[in-house]
Amino acid sequence: MFDISPELKKNLAKARAFVREELIPLERDFLAKGFNAMEPVLQQKRQMVKELGLWLPQVSKEYGGMGLSLFEHGLMSQELGQTPIGHFVFNCQAPDSGNMEILIDHGTPEQKEKYLMPLLRGEIRSCFSMTEPEHAGSNPTMMSTTAVREGDSYIIDGHKWFTSSADGAAFAVVMAITNPEASR
Repeated sequence: MFDISPELKKNLAKARAFVREELIPLERDFLAKGFNAMEPVLQQKRQMVKELGLWLPQVSKEYGGMGLSLFEHGLMSQELGQTPIGHFVFNCQAPDSGNMEILIDHGTPEQKEKYLMPLLRGEIRSCFSMTEPEHAGSNPTMMSTTAVREGDSYIIDGHKWFTSSADGAAFAVVMAITNPEASR
């Protein structure tokens, strides 16, 4: 077995209660009406999560998150996964969570200001584009899309499909080969 901190126990209990009392009762309407119709209500719930101190469990405190470890986030994710809207309301749903990580670790200051900060605040959504029709699955070593630097920009050449969460996304993170000589 394992021990968890009293603070994490308290936060897991808060998340569990919030999911049970605030989110699960919304499921019937969410499933009947869809995301767009329910977004105003979901945004209200997001504000409540922020006020509870449970916003961005997977993001460091430096960037306004809870700073949970991967293991701790897994425990939190178990609670949020009790409803199809849990991860969205706590702002830790894919692909946004992975795109946040990419931007935190590799984004330029300009990219962080333009894309990361609004994403962290929950003002925008993002999408992730990796799958290609010529290659089954989402194995990054099998991609053929390239990104060639030209001045301050990249020229992207390739074909993507099944872009996760493209509907309503403010920007896309596109996976592409920038160094064809690198080992795969």
